[in-house]
Amino acid sequence: MPNSKLVPKIPETMRAQISNKLAGVDSLEFPQAIDRAIVRRFSLYQEGIKKYQDADHVNTRNEMPVVWSKGSASLVDYSERRGGYPLFIIPSLVNRYYILDLMQENSFLRWLTRGGWAPYVMDWGQPGLAESDFGLEKYIIHYLQPALKEVKDQSSRKPIVVGYCMGGTLAIALAVLSQSIIRSLVLIASPWDFHEGQDDRAIQQGKWLQCILPMVQAIGHLPSEILQGLFASLDPTLSLRKFSNFRSLDEKTQQGKTFIALEDWLNDGVSLTQKVAEECLSGWYGENLTEKGLWSIAGEAITLDKVLLPTLSVVSDNDRIVPKPSSLAATRVIVNSTVMRTSLGHIGMMASRGAQSKFWTPASDWMKQIVA
Repeated sequence: MPNSKLVPKIPETMRAQISNKLAGVDSLEFPQAIDRAIVRRFSLYQEGIKKYQDADHVNTRNEMPVVWSKGSASLVDYSERRGGYPLFIIPSLVNRYYILDLMQENSFLRWLTRGGWAPYVMDWGQPGLAESDFGLEKYIIHYLQPALKEVKDQSSRKPIVVGYCMGGTLAIALAVLSQSIIRSLVLIASPWDFHEGQDDRAIQQGKWLQCILPMVQAIGHLPSEILQGLFASLDPTLSLRKFSNFRSLDEKTQQGKTFIALEDWLNDGVSLTQKVAEECLSGWYGENLTEKGLWSIAGEAITLDKVLLPTLSVVSDNDRIVPKPSSLAATRVIVNSTVMRTSLGHIGMMASRGAQSKFWTPASDWMKQIVA
């Protein structure tokens, strides 16, 4: 017998409206109408996909100089030698960094440079032979710490460390280990409490994600295609909606170009090494080691009470990838913490038309107060 709590109740007025509309409808006609609607929607979806695949738009971005590299990773200098205050920006390991520089006319990094900052961004690249045995610790110790020092040496000032998504979680570890050479910390939609305050859905998701580990161990890494599928599962109808809408867009408009550039970025995924996948799926999502204070790097417990830097946490109220309770958790423990709430979604913070006014400018204003 179904649990009555799980069966949605239809309001009486809506039930009456449905009954009136169905009155006199042929019992065969209704399912046939449903079938026609499904075929039509799927046809629009296919047309949108084909239009994207056939698009001849080429997204051009000027290549910026690399000032440090090791293995697959490199430090890209967006400062244009203008002498601005240095920012060390850490993106997620699971996507390419250029969501921060999506298009010439819509680039968070280039906007920061025009605003008087000197951004340096970590380009993780695709893990290769040099990273075959890498876990999170090696990425932090062998890549993030030397890159941070390079930014400081290049600018002769302590940089502000800016972490986006998973990059923010790594930035917290970097801040604990290298606090003496960091001016302040900015966390953008950065996960910390992976069980979201003991939310049943989040806990079950953590258990489910660990079921992927045998496949990861068999393959030797976590392919980007599987990661893309995991993200798509957060909103199963998103692909249907967005490609159906793109079908009616003019691809030469700014909106159309942005759609294509964003889809190109989404399809340019990055695989995770086996150790990183195990640590994230089991240690973070499964056991919630970060929130429990049990995550450690190089023998140092990475706990929020050790972060004494002025810290800005940008938290989205509409983020499916990093839900609000996950990123809000860090703000309750970091001593010198400021919270900035936004209605923008996870990717919207970097790619939407409202990003500059709703997020970029307020975040820049906060950083200016820190370095004043």
